[in-house]
Formats: sequence, C-alpha cells, structure tokens
Amino acid sequence: MKKKTEIIILLIILIIWMLLIFKLSSMNSNNSNGHSRDFISIFIEDTLDFTNNYGITNSHPSSNKIQKASYLINPPLRKVMHATVYFVLSFFMMTLLSIIFDHKNYIKTILIVLIMCFLFAAGDEFHQLFVNGRTGQFIDVIIDTLGTVIGIMFYTTYHIVYKNGQKSVSYIR
Repeated sequence: MKKKTEIIILLIILIIWMLLIFKLSSMNSNNSNGHSRDFISIFIEDTLDFTNNYGITNSHPSSNKIQKASYLINPPLRKVMHATVYFVLSFFMMTLLSIIFDHKNYIKTILIVLIMCFLFAAGDEFHQLFVNGRTGQFIDVIIDTLGTVIGIMFYTTYHIVYKNGQKSVSYIR
C-alpha cells in the first residue's frame, strides 16, 4: 500500500510540474520576457538595498541602469531556468520510476527518463511555435536535455551515496 501511495503522489507532482512547464511555455513573448525582467530588476534592487544597508556596497544606480542590467541578464538566466525546470522534472521522473521498478533496472530507468524528457522538451518547443511571439528553438531542447542529464546525475549520486550509506550503517550494528 505504501508503494502505491508513493507512486500516486509522485505521479501527481510530476503531472503538476509538467503542466507548469506547459503553462509557462504558453505565455506570449512579451509577458514571458516582461515577467523575467521584472523579477531580475526586483532582485537587483533588493540585493543592492541589502548590501548597502550592511555597508557591503554603496551603490545607487538609476532605474535606467537597473533596467539595462535586467535586459543583459535576462537571456542567459532564461536558459539556466530552462535547464533547471528539466533538472527538477528528471529528478521527479527518476524517483517515480525507481519506485515503480523497485530500484532495479537502473539503466532502463535512466534511458526512459532521458527519452521522455527529451520528447517533452521537443514537444514543448513545437507547442511554442503556435504561441504568439514565441519560437521553437532546438537549442532549448538541447539545454532542457542537459538539465535532464544533470538531474539524472544528481539523482544517481544521491541514490548511490544514500544506498551505500545505508549499507555502511548496517555493518556497524
């Protein structure tokens, strides 16, 4: 019963995460870029306020300079976010499939996650071809897949350390 509950919960989380990715991809380019730049501007302003208050910096740039900085930071940050959301997606998928396969067939799990995330990324970029002002870019599929690979590596490292840690603890007893 516990395994079934874990699978259902992880499946719900996975579906919600995929819907979130799809929803973000459905935003037109003006809204999407605008939200990103606004977030960056607020982050810069808050960071400067914090560092100025604690005497770390004494910087008071104009709104125009902050806006220019957010325009410069926005494109690479958006690419990092592409990789990050697929990092999280792959981590959820690895966890779900590992439970389904009882932590066996590890290579199979990795291949399934890699293929599913790649196909989801490609489908998401295809979907963006139909969103006003957005384009589907294969480089984004590559970036998403890179995030997937990093997520798989992170999960694998965690799993190996956790599993080995459990074995070493049992030897102590």
